[in-house]
Amino acid sequence: MDSSGGSGGGDSSQHTSAIETAIRQIEEYGDECVANFDVLLGIVAAIDTSAGVLGDAVLWAVRDDLDTVKEKIDEVLDIAAEVLAHHTPVISLINISFHWLEAVKQPVSGMVPTIQQYATENLAYWEGTTANHYKQQILPPQVGAATELSNKASFISDWLYGIAQDNVEYSTGMATLLSDLAGKLAAAILKAGSIIDIPFTISDLADVVGALVQVALENLLTIVERITEAGENVRQIVSDHVDESKFPGGQWPQAVQG
Repeated sequence: MDSSGGSGGGDSSQHTSAIETAIRQIEEYGDECVANFDVLLGIVAAIDTSAGVLGDAVLWAVRDDLDTVKEKIDEVLDIAAEVLAHHTPVISLINISFHWLEAVKQPVSGMVPTIQQYATENLAYWEGTTANHYKQQILPPQVGAATELSNKASFISDWLYGIAQDNVEYSTGMATLLSDLAGKLAAAILKAGSIIDIPFTISDLADVVGALVQVALENLLTIVERITEAGENVRQIVSDHVDESKFPGGQWPQAVQG
């Protein structure tokens, strides 16, 4: 991540739009999954066993496969509901990460060359004990403190943005999974147009949905682990915050104090 150019570049709105898009897609594809499954359920419920095309045993197997599909869809929808309920803090993380750059890093980093400049050109010829003391004892710590403060702001911004981006990736992955599920269900509806094809169609659907959900959730779990690991790294944030090696007496740079 480029700490010099800001949290991913651009402004925060360009990045918050990604999570907003993912949330909208989760809602839309989730509704589509439910609607498509209800259509399949209606197709199976309308089967007339008395016609003798499908026996009771076959119909029982079809309904069992449908139950399997429903369990997987419900599993995904339950997780999706948590994403929908808790996506707002992700937007806040993105906004705050940019705020650290705009409100702290940018102005403080701009002070570094200013601190090293003399107030007037005449001071460039300043000599003597006082001048040496200022150049050797006062100026270097101030430059170092301002630089360190800028680096800390960049570090915290990147840390916050990294967590936010992992959440965006997770939400996008969930939207993709629901889209894939909705597509599989829609394809099954078309294949179930003939009663004789229904048992094979629903059986295949149960296998495909089961494999799809398993792989997708495993991939999403790796993102959760990254988010958890970043959260545990808060100790490093605290350690970095209390490090006063570049802040004599724990004081902010004089240029920042005003």
